Amino acid sequence: LARTLTTRFKLGMFDPQEMVPYANTSMSVVGSKIHKKLTYLAACKSVVLLKNKENVLPIKPEVKRILVVGPAAASLDVLLGNYYGLNDQMTTILEGIVARLPEGVRLEYRKGFQWVQENQATVNWAEDEATLADLVIVCCGLSPMMEGEEGESILSAENGDRLEIELPAVQRDFIRALVKRGARVILVLTGGSPIALGEIEEMVEAILFAWYPGQEGGRAVGSILFGDVSPSGKLPVTFPRATTDLPPFDDYSMNGRTYRFMQTDPLFPFGFGLSYTRFEYTNLRITSSDRVSGGINAVVKVKNTGVYKADEVVQLYLNHLETRLPAPIHQLIGFQRVNLKPAECRIVRFRVDPELLMLFDEEGRQVFEPCRYRLTVGGCSPGERGRTLGAPQPVSLEFCLPLSPGGGISPFKSADTRS
Repeated sequence: LARTLTTRFKLGMFDPQEMVPYANTSMSVVGSKIHKKLTYLAACKSVVLLKNKENVLPIKPEVKRILVVGPAAASLDVLLGNYYGLNDQMTTILEGIVARLPEGVRLEYRKGFQWVQENQATVNWAEDEATLADLVIVCCGLSPMMEGEEGESILSAENGDRLEIELPAVQRDFIRALVKRGARVILVLTGGSPIALGEIEEMVEAILFAWYPGQEGGRAVGSILFGDVSPSGKLPVTFPRATTDLPPFDDYSMNGRTYRFMQTDPLFPFGFGLSYTRFEYTNLRITSSDRVSGGINAVVKVKNTGVYKADEVVQLYLNHLETRLPAPIHQLIGFQRVNLKPAECRIVRFRVDPELLMLFDEEGRQVFEPCRYRLTVGGCSPGERGRTLGAPQPVSLEFCLPLSPGGGISPFKSADTRS
């Protein structure tokens, strides 16, 4: 609430118009070229690459025939989400792919299937055409008609809530049928919440999660599919494997909830997202500490070891290793986005303030309890699942508080210990 009201104060929403600088902003900036470019960049940076089997993406020059199917391909709804403004220039995923299509590549489009309803026709041309294509881009997942505000989500029997997180059965069945007929499927998912894919995750060649990407979302997806931009989005939520992995909805404890307390292996972990290049993390170390404030400064070396210029979101996690208070398994305490050319290295610096080391006691008070800690830096939350999926090998170090007699942190392990 404090953040919301502070933002409203900064916008001048409670002041007379003559005191508000934004009141004199010309309408000519609305939908301007610079703002359109910003929406495109935001969409590019938010799209998450969840799978890329044998580097099928970006789409290679030898691909000469593509079929685009699915209810999200030509949908404006999936660009908008639940809360939105309108614009006279919105690019669907289909339009974004067509605009970027190289010369000499044939593209066909069929809707193929619905969001949740079974097809009424007994013949579906999309199934036959999929067998002729070098790649089939299936655009599906969720729509604001299926999740969101009550009254808007008209395809939801639960008024916008979701009783299960699995991909709808009609979508699973269609993808499964295509793969069984030999189609190579690139899955482009839209949605605003986690989707459990089951066996579909193993069957498809690649997975892009596009969210509800805004007016330039289609252009961003097209740019990523054809390699103009390397994907750099990271998951801000955990994707469980199944609804049964979630605690009961009426259980208000944190046990099993979020990446911080979840014990089961996720489908895709918090913070995860692949790139078209590779990154290497080394030389994590604590460089200094502040005896007055109790804070510490840490640095890590990040290198682009691949062949694409790309962004990486460097993530810093904390573990409380010895404490009497309940503590998260691990907790994100900092992140930075860096852009690296091939073979380029960067020293990334983090400041760890004392409040980031605090825990909550039984009375709900935030307290500092000196103990033993682990810092981990990498491309997703710590855990074997991320590395299995292709995330970079993270680096870790352990230290303890209070400060050593010389004023520094007392290390437990070498500062370049690998997780």
